[in-house]
Amino acid sequence: MVMLAGMRGKNIAGLSVGLLTVIASLLAVAAIVVWPLFASASGDSASAYDPATISDYKVDLTVDKAGTLEAVETLQVAMPEGRHGIFRFWDLADGADPHRRNVPRDISVTQDGAPATVAMSWEQGRRFRVAKIGDAGAILTPGVHTYVIRYAVDGVLRSPGSGVGPGSWAGEDTGSEFVWDVVPGGWRMPITKAAVAVHLPAAAGDARCNVLQSTCDVSVDGSTVQLAVGGLDPDTPVTLSTRLDTKPSSATTVPWSAPWDAILGRNVWVAAFLGLLGVGALVIGRLIERSTRESAPGFPVLFEPPAGLGPIQTAYVANERVPKAALSATLLHLGERGLVTLEHHEDNSWTVVGVGTPEQWAEVDEVSRHVGSSLGVTAQGGTFHVDRHKGAGSELATLVSSLPGRARRWGIASGNLSLSANVPWLRVIFGLTVLITGLAAFLGAGLFGLIAWPSAAFVIGAVGLIRAETTTYRTKVGRDLWSRAGGFRRMLSTDSAESRFDFSARKDLYTAFVPFAVAFGCAEAWARKYEAATGTAAPVPLWYGGGYIGGGGGGFGTGGFDSFDSAVSSSISAYQSSQSSSGGGGGFSGGGFGGGGGGGGSW
Repeated sequence: MVMLAGMRGKNIAGLSVGLLTVIASLLAVAAIVVWPLFASASGDSASAYDPATISDYKVDLTVDKAGTLEAVETLQVAMPEGRHGIFRFWDLADGADPHRRNVPRDISVTQDGAPATVAMSWEQGRRFRVAKIGDAGAILTPGVHTYVIRYAVDGVLRSPGSGVGPGSWAGEDTGSEFVWDVVPGGWRMPITKAAVAVHLPAAAGDARCNVLQSTCDVSVDGSTVQLAVGGLDPDTPVTLSTRLDTKPSSATTVPWSAPWDAILGRNVWVAAFLGLLGVGALVIGRLIERSTRESAPGFPVLFEPPAGLGPIQTAYVANERVPKAALSATLLHLGERGLVTLEHHEDNSWTVVGVGTPEQWAEVDEVSRHVGSSLGVTAQGGTFHVDRHKGAGSELATLVSSLPGRARRWGIASGNLSLSANVPWLRVIFGLTVLITGLAAFLGAGLFGLIAWPSAAFVIGAVGLIRAETTTYRTKVGRDLWSRAGGFRRMLSTDSAESRFDFSARKDLYTAFVPFAVAFGCAEAWARKYEAATGTAAPVPLWYGGGYIGGGGGGFGTGGFDSFDSAVSSSISAYQSSQSSSGGGGGFSGGGFGGGGGGGGSW
């Protein structure tokens, strides 16, 4: 979302509210949906070599009638030189049911009979709970070290047939089943041998052991199942599945799969509440943004522009934005006023030549005069060459960037615009919300990630606050001028049948109004209107490329100004291109067929 603060090469503050909303929505989706999903799936599927070995791995699991599993894992680890300890991680995703979450709690560890130094953390969108066991400031002596890991998991007894792995009894709907990776599939260290004892709340029926490329001997004594497992390669799970004559237990479940936990968390009610909060924030943001808009006055058709205004001023008072073709429209206006001529060359470059007297320049509007002064053509004989040279492009780019400020200062100084009192602090709130959204998205999953929902929704709703026109509003005088400018634009852009213009009385008004049509973006409509009314092609003015007054040829209005406007754009683009050219660990895996996914290694 911080990208809303600036976009290279684009004036984002001049975009429409609709387009800004689309941009903000896409950035929000990228920040709080795509990025967390990418981060949660970015683990390295290949297991790094671990030089340590688990010489003996004993697992003792006790499951009560409520489905709570109490686990004790005893590991004899043969450590080489230079190791600090081991790590154990738990995969909260269930290999048999994508909606279940097996959340470990009450984790404790001893090392060689004494309490171990343990640092707990989350990985990959809070899917993996990690225990880093050992002291980073101490190196273990080479040899065998004993680790005892205790933890509990609730809700491990599932409904029959709910699993998708080889331990599931599809079609049977009574009792419950226990499907668990008694040896997690994410141990990076090879295991020489493993012994597992599982104490269940009822007699075990049809106990099955699933393991690849090793042996697994199963013995059942009432409610106790014991497994004797041979040597295991790294990342090899051992899965026990059995039927029980007990009720399924209540488990942590959500409607979405594990990768979405990074975005939605693991609490449906919290997610629903924050979703509703997000809707409210979106509505509030949009209402705040709409409060900065002005209701449009009526636009009765007028047949001339407001007196004393140039194209930029006329368009600015109508839209509170400088038009895209502001520079071209102004130069055409200066040509029409007899202040400059535009000379076209065979290489598609142009030369602006000053021909006006000081008295003539004093009569033109101040924004147009600023354009002439910046190009050095206010003196007779002054020239400016528009080509693809980056020097010319630099001057044009500087001039174009100065026009919004000039138009704004004119609007305020003339009394047509006034500064909005509320928008500055509303923008502060908006900026803080953007910052909160970016920070929450960066911090990732959990509560921080969920906070990004309502804050991002507010940003999407209120994004129109960054538009330049929200900082001012039109005064009573300005609204009257807005109505007249809008009425003139309506005359230029509408069909002849709606607003007929008598070209026979003043044929010269077609070319006089062309600069305003260019500023309003309706030059082609104005040309079609002339051609429909007169039956002749739109005329070319004498001051434009050595043109002539009158019809003939292929016409002028439907594309006659494209060459000059293209030359201006190309010159600026050449400058911008020159500026651009001169600028200058392993992941987690280990899921098996049921719950109990996880593993670990040494470090």
